[in-house]
Amino acid sequence: MFFIENEMRFSGIVYFTIVSLSVSIESCRQENDLQLKTEQVLRVLNDNQAKVVVHIDGKEFYPDSSLFTGQVMLTDHMLSLSLVDQSEGRTMLNFGGGKWYAERPLIKEIVLRDAFNAGLKLGKLVDKERGIGEGYMMTEGRIEAVLFEPDKMVFRITGKVGKYSDFEKPESYLPLEGYIVYKKPAISWSNITGDEVFKSVKPGR
Repeated sequence: MFFIENEMRFSGIVYFTIVSLSVSIESCRQENDLQLKTEQVLRVLNDNQAKVVVHIDGKEFYPDSSLFTGQVMLTDHMLSLSLVDQSEGRTMLNFGGGKWYAERPLIKEIVLRDAFNAGLKLGKLVDKERGIGEGYMMTEGRIEAVLFEPDKMVFRITGKVGKYSDFEKPESYLPLEGYIVYKKPAISWSNITGDEVFKSVKPGR
């Protein structure tokens, strides 16, 4: 019995170690994939251009040809990013909270009833002539600023979204994953300086 218990305990430890290692390897792979994609995207973007790549329920939301321009507003209590593409697709992302910029890494959890803490809205026209659009807002998950520098910003997004019309119906939520790459963003400031926001990071070369 002693040997059986020890063997079972050892098997459990081995299983836990294998699972932990697999999760770690997968996490590293995802990090490397995003880094590679970021480098590729930054090479083709002009200043104040962004690429928004998001998949909702496994389907790409914006066309591959979509290129965004916009602005980032930074205050002592808020980061607000607003982007528009050539087909009037729109992406709005925000962080909130006192001294939100002091956190490293910059990660915000999405809470449906607390849009000020963090939020994401996605929209596009599906029928321009009739003015019909398709829009979603993030209902749960998290937004992570993988890169947050004056000359480039990269946000990774994971979680769930709901359509504007029924975002309060959890049974209608759809899985979301994606990222935003923004090259040399147009930044406006209020009640805060660049030194305060970027003091803990070095500008990219």
